[in-house]
Amino acid sequence: MKRHLPAATLLIHIALAIIVAGAIVTHFCGITGTVTLADGAPAVTRFDKTSGPGDGTFPFGVALRSAEVVFYPASTTPMDFRSHITVDGHDLTVAMNSVATYRGWRFYQTAMGAADSTLSVARDPWGIAITYTGYALLGLSMVLFFFQRRTCWRAHLRKLLAAAMIVVAATASAGDLPTMQRPLATRMGRVFVYWNDRVAPMQTMACDVTSKLYGARSYRGMTPEQVLAGWLFWFDDWNRDYLASHPDASGKKEQERRALITWLGTGEAFRIYPYRTASGRLEWLSLTGRRPSAMSLEQWRFMVETMPSIQRLVASGDNIGAGQVMLDLIEAQRRYAAPDGLPSPLRVDVERRYNRLARPLPLALVALTVGGFLLLGALKRRPLIKKSLTGTVATALCGLTALAVAAILAVRGWLGGYVPVSNGPETMLFMGFAASAAALFCGRRRLIQGALMLTAAMALFTAAMASATPRIAALQPVLSSRLLTVHVMLVMTSYVMFLLMAVLAAVGLSRRDLCDRMALTNSVLLVPAKFLLTAGIFVGAVWANQSWGRYWGWDPKETCALVTMLIYAVPLHAASLRRLRRPRVLNLYLLLAIVSVLFTYFGANYLLPGLHSYA
Repeated sequence: MKRHLPAATLLIHIALAIIVAGAIVTHFCGITGTVTLADGAPAVTRFDKTSGPGDGTFPFGVALRSAEVVFYPASTTPMDFRSHITVDGHDLTVAMNSVATYRGWRFYQTAMGAADSTLSVARDPWGIAITYTGYALLGLSMVLFFFQRRTCWRAHLRKLLAAAMIVVAATASAGDLPTMQRPLATRMGRVFVYWNDRVAPMQTMACDVTSKLYGARSYRGMTPEQVLAGWLFWFDDWNRDYLASHPDASGKKEQERRALITWLGTGEAFRIYPYRTASGRLEWLSLTGRRPSAMSLEQWRFMVETMPSIQRLVASGDNIGAGQVMLDLIEAQRRYAAPDGLPSPLRVDVERRYNRLARPLPLALVALTVGGFLLLGALKRRPLIKKSLTGTVATALCGLTALAVAAILAVRGWLGGYVPVSNGPETMLFMGFAASAAALFCGRRRLIQGALMLTAAMALFTAAMASATPRIAALQPVLSSRLLTVHVMLVMTSYVMFLLMAVLAAVGLSRRDLCDRMALTNSVLLVPAKFLLTAGIFVGAVWANQSWGRYWGWDPKETCALVTMLIYAVPLHAASLRRLRRPRVLNLYLLLAIVSVLFTYFGANYLLPGLHSYA
């Protein structure tokens, strides 16, 4: 007997076929290459072709009018690269994530030299049109899928809702290492420093250095500011202590720590002196770096005398005098960096509070405790959670966890000036927020609520292991894209759902009386999770096409994500694969499938080299 696919399901398969067809057209008909344009040179008509038909010739001339680097305010970190070109008499601008198009030819910013600019060139009107048509049809069909009748997913959803209506809410000392006294070190933490490509209080640098060298937020009972002061003023003593406790110099991580120590020892890490060039550009000079000849005598003396004066006063025990010199240093920084070279007092105060309070580990412990309590209570044949007050408290803790993680993400986004999903710890924080926020709305389903909080705990523990307080740094120009933000959020939300399904599958396999119920719940969760992952992958493809001129490059992360998408597509075809109709087989499959998610995130991000590597 022939099976007739519902309209939306059929459209999904048609859309995937169209996407594959577009990729084939791009492979055989698309033209790609690069062209290097010199500033002020005559128009060129040839480019270095890397793939596609033709001889690498433009049907028009291309010339570079000018090229510029746009910097973050009060920073030497590039925010954008822009090339102003003339194509066949038309003036166009090419920038990161901003493509210039003319008669089907697309120009992407690739590299920039002192007097030239390198652009990627692509011409693929048919391949892009076909592929994007497939993307649009896929997105539409995935939305329509949830509204079509007579699907297995709707049948599972009805059973789950019916079951939910019947079963309602079951219920130390610093040793002999020399350093500053804590109040004076705290004042030093207020000094501004150019760190991680932005201006920040020295407390931020101290937290990063302490976490990097010692894997914790303190050392022998000393605050991060005291640790940094020790390395700054008593380098030999602190270096001797470090080498005694870390004799083995092998390994990539240890070599990175040794490089940081060398950087601290030379003084180049401490860029605390703002200097305005003749053009008005603000630079931050280090303790031992260059001193421009155009600098005034007053500023020169300020740079060469301040730190030796502080060190001399601290060594003599005059902490009051040293504290006053630090205040004078901060005042001089404000004067030389004026009018817009320093963050506002409010921003500095928020960042200092963030450095003290933003800890993923305590939140992970709360999520683990709440999740374990809820899960054990739900699995008891005589539930632990009988009183509404107990359940209300558990739900409130879910909400407070979500609120705390959201606050961390919001502050990071405000301080860094970007949506905080650009690195490994940030994506884990977002994953923890998504899981704990979802748990807040599952108060009547204690089992799912507990599984979600355990998922949040795993994500927050991972964020805590990656960094006690993830560093805030200026965003690379290529990552400054709304499409990238949507791409990461869609993919990470799907990962939360896949982890939840794995926890529920494990519960179903451990309790025979819950096996059918967990399989039913997972069948309902599988479709939106799979659709979110699919949408995230193809939104990422659109972003890649805007940034690099290709929507697929077989990068390790792309390939792993595609494999994961295919693995989770298999249970959606249970009508053809009869074994997957059995609850126990489905639960076992989904428990094993989570390995692909873990490898996609950790393996591709940290082990395999590629564009998505966070290592």
